[in-house]
Amino acid sequence: MKHIKKYSIAFMLIFLLTGCSYLSPKDSSVETLSIKPYKLSEHEGVLFTKAGADIPQFFTVNGEIAEDEDLKYSVEVYFNGKLKEELLLTSSMFNKQFKEELIAFNVAEFDEKQIKILLSYPSGSTSTIYPIEVANLGRSFGSLIGTDSTLLKDEPTYLAAWVGSKGTLHRSVTPSDDGGLPEGLENYDIALLYKVVWTDARSD
Repeated sequence: MKHIKKYSIAFMLIFLLTGCSYLSPKDSSVETLSIKPYKLSEHEGVLFTKAGADIPQFFTVNGEIAEDEDLKYSVEVYFNGKLKEELLLTSSMFNKQFKEELIAFNVAEFDEKQIKILLSYPSGSTSTIYPIEVANLGRSFGSLIGTDSTLLKDEPTYLAAWVGSKGTLHRSVTPSDDGGLPEGLENYDIALLYKVVWTDARSD
């Protein structure tokens, strides 16, 4: 029950922050689609701390896509550098214009044998419980982009990473220069990468 309450509070805080972004007027003059890290204010950080919730990696999206295009979000799971599966694949659905729209990614320890992965995007949020021996891992979690990252059509952009290694974690993931797949994933027993792709909308 404590875990459920904790993650419910985390979702409410994410929705609160995301809701505030809708107050900004839409600007259709933006010619590119870009994402940049969002730094929590002192007040926002205090809200998370008081709630006992893990602090997600936040980003803001700016730009506009065509009616027949989509912005898709997901989490890729790697074991020893090899892609195992893709989780929580979702999209912007009816959102075609973005003005400082908040998106978020978080990996929280649910218990010693599993983690909770959470995604928040302009039209909603989703989560899943993933089995893993958390207690036996050295862990690191952080952003993979430092400033504005311009998205290219059909090119995946990796925004954040949660990595774990048995025993001591010697280093965190080194970001690529262009938001591409980070190097050195084979150095970790597990890596969870938050991915965003600007692509054509599909009916399937």
